[in-house]
Amino acid sequence: MRPTDGAAPFDDPAYLFEPWWPGIHAFVLIDGEAVVLQADALADPNPAFPELTDVAGLVRSDGVLIEATILVLDARARPSADLLRRRLEGQWRDGTALRPGRTALVATDLLRLGGRSIARRPFGERRGELAALLRPSSWCLAGRGFSGEGIAVARALGELGFHWVSAHRLDAPYRPGPAGDAWFRVPIREPAERTPPPFLAVARRLGL
Repeated sequence: MRPTDGAAPFDDPAYLFEPWWPGIHAFVLIDGEAVVLQADALADPNPAFPELTDVAGLVRSDGVLIEATILVLDARARPSADLLRRRLEGQWRDGTALRPGRTALVATDLLRLGGRSIARRPFGERRGELAALLRPSSWCLAGRGFSGEGIAVARALGELGFHWVSAHRLDAPYRPGPAGDAWFRVPIREPAERTPPPFLAVARRLGL
């Protein structure tokens, strides 16, 4: 599902507002101990992010398909566009792939559970299932947000250095292709010129 570009932050109780993380959009299929990744513009993302096979140990079900954002964190656990780029370039030394930084995963939607599709269920229900599915981890978390308060969330994210906010309609099913009004990517006006703080600190700063 491709988001619609919004014009400006807005308030609406029908939507969930949360960070638009600076990483790669991906799907994560978990079947038993097997983990298969599919990511935007990458023929095979699995070699670049081998750590993500560990996500199989964090889910409480089988036959799971998660929509997520892959991040690469620097030494201070902050999302780094430069380290992500270097990962994707597949730099090598002495025949060994260099994998700078540490991988993190933000799960944002759940499309299959127990081997069955739940894509037609409302987004709010799918997010509830997602929150119950993932065990707590320092590198993988289920996305969190606020319903209704889009302007306040955008303001808080701008102060943290984010440039966009995600707005998902709570009653919308998953629809491949253009999202229409089911999902917006909304620009934050004049965000602070800084790198977003450490990965887990974002949730704490927003009170999530």
